Amino acid sequence: MSSSDSDEPQECELCCEDAPIDLPAYETWVMCDICSEWYHGVCVGISASECERIDKYHCHKCVEQHGPSSYNGPALRRSSRSHTSVDYTKLNDGQPATFNQYLLRIDAHEFAEDEFEHLETGHTVTVDWIRHRDTNDPFVVDSPEGLGMQMPGQDTTVRDIAKIIGEETSVSVMDVLTQEELGGWTLGQWAQYFHSTDRRRVLNVISLEVSGTPLGDMVQRPTVVDKLDLVDNYWPETKRKPSKFPKVKAYCLMGVADAYTDFHVDFSATWVYYHVLSGEKVFYLVPPTPSNMRKFESWSKSPDQAVSFFAEHVKQCFEVRLKPGNTLFIPAGWIHAVFTPADTVVIGGNFLVMQSLNTHIGLYKLEARTKVPSRYRFPFFLKLCRYLIESLTKIWTKLDSPAKAKWTTEELEGVFVLASFLSDKLVDESCDAEVAKIVADKMGLRKYLTRLIEVVEPELSSRMLPEEWMNREPQLREGSHFRWIRPGMPRGSLLLATRPKRSRNPSTSDGTDRTIAKIRLKNKDGGSRSGTSRHRLVRRVTSSGTTSDASNGDEMMAALGTGQGKDS
Repeated sequence: MSSSDSDEPQECELCCEDAPIDLPAYETWVMCDICSEWYHGVCVGISASECERIDKYHCHKCVEQHGPSSYNGPALRRSSRSHTSVDYTKLNDGQPATFNQYLLRIDAHEFAEDEFEHLETGHTVTVDWIRHRDTNDPFVVDSPEGLGMQMPGQDTTVRDIAKIIGEETSVSVMDVLTQEELGGWTLGQWAQYFHSTDRRRVLNVISLEVSGTPLGDMVQRPTVVDKLDLVDNYWPETKRKPSKFPKVKAYCLMGVADAYTDFHVDFSATWVYYHVLSGEKVFYLVPPTPSNMRKFESWSKSPDQAVSFFAEHVKQCFEVRLKPGNTLFIPAGWIHAVFTPADTVVIGGNFLVMQSLNTHIGLYKLEARTKVPSRYRFPFFLKLCRYLIESLTKIWTKLDSPAKAKWTTEELEGVFVLASFLSDKLVDESCDAEVAKIVADKMGLRKYLTRLIEVVEPELSSRMLPEEWMNREPQLREGSHFRWIRPGMPRGSLLLATRPKRSRNPSTSDGTDRTIAKIRLKNKDGGSRSGTSRHRLVRRVTSSGTTSDASNGDEMMAALGTGQGKDS
């Protein structure tokens, strides 16, 4: 067993000439220790990390006489099932291995039953209903009636889609076995593959965004999505250039039977709506609790991710089955995998919402820590944050008390975290050229940040007891904690999130306190400027570099941070 070098052939015995796709030049090869025949690792269903653990590899022609391959080191999985998941029957027929490893994992795992809310129609799914739900759970709308949604007919085929959009349109195709993208495909070729009965590999299309196409003109998202979407509501109309504007509204997903997408969180923890036109989908959903998010981050970084089933690392993974006409809504942050039991066509989309702003920002940071490529992240996220700050500051400056009271605590926390996030990440002398271009006028942004904190902080602090606010405020200013709501728990449960607190030296050698001081300001003449007493977080930096307590309201920018404590 070995990996290939430049002198090795670029196709193996299992790369059939009549295969419906052209395999790329995979770098990982495996050699049979009996007959010395070389194969693509992908053709025999072995990942690069698994290849490194093989002691003796036996190909499909030798396994019957000499037994299965043997492995070095500990088992990659917790269960005692066979380490290799290769379909030797298909290999003997001259066909590359399919993704049976995923089927075996799914069949062997005991998933939690679907406990989520199922609504007969979408009449009750309104903005206020979503904003004031007592849970952060996904929910299913069985019939599209009442959602205000317009979709292509259930009889729309992939051939129809290719003709509507254009058969020469390029499309990104995912190889299910490797969970990697294959380039060079057109919609016409994809339609030919999809409707073929001779599928040598299991392929999937999950990233075809159709906004602005004839198919996109046939799609109208649920009304509630249009009303909640931050991009729709806060991105200036005059700055919506096609090449510099997030296009995530409408995706056409086309998967053949047995297609599978491994566990993931949608970019920047966007909400998702997911409508099944034809076929069937099965979702495996993991709640975004702090523990699960830490496990997910660790699993995402692991070289054994391809051979480790994430559902086995968490306490609960729910199974939700969707039929034609069903619409699934997945709130921000939920970790999920998707299995396709039959050929299926789906229309779905992503959107950001105000009540999940802290979650969106937190996932943006997690993606940075796990080095997710920019093409897989929410497009122009930082630019949207800049537009949000400007719009929210103008809006909140004009709001009266009754109007402010209508904002939920989650929405207020999101705004607070947004301001802290931009202050910490963007208003920084050492920010890179791309960020500097987005920020543009730093002084103008500083003013927006200062003003927004001044008007939001009193309202947010009034929702909590003084002791709770004193503990909560520094977390929100860091923007490193979320307000996760665990399934079955009441709204408002405060839970720590994925990122650890920044380390701080609590005191200097001379005993001077260097922690952030929280000082409750009281106006002896009848209250503070807003009419209520509140906590203000202030830090004064002395010429010697130490910090001292201060209560001067003019030093609010010190409270927002000075670029220190950047993302790790």
